[in-house]
Amino acid sequence: MMSSDLTPPSKVAGSLTGKIIEAEIKVSVDPGQPLPLACALYAIESEQGVWLCAYYGLNRSVFDYLPQKGDAVREEDLGIAFHSKELIHRDQYSPALWEEFKKARLMAYSRHP
Repeated sequence: MMSSDLTPPSKVAGSLTGKIIEAEIKVSVDPGQPLPLACALYAIESEQGVWLCAYYGLNRSVFDYLPQKGDAVREEDLGIAFHSKELIHRDQYSPALWEEFKKARLMAYSRHP
């Protein structure tokens, strides 16, 4: 489980500011649901380390404006609120940890038979 590799969310003053080094964005639909579901997962490199962040939303108006890999971001200017944020020390971050985070946090509507 990831919890042994993660540092609890930090109480850093101000907003998260950094560069998106990894992003996984998925929008899914289900005929049984009135709205599509957007899931956006990010690894954001900041002065404090690497933040693993997850956003989930049903608001179509933000889907086209979700930040992308390579973007410089400032949390207070994003227009979305992360549902989870976990700070990783730079020396603990790895592609394998990113893959584990994606497996644990990626949400989508499941298909009905």
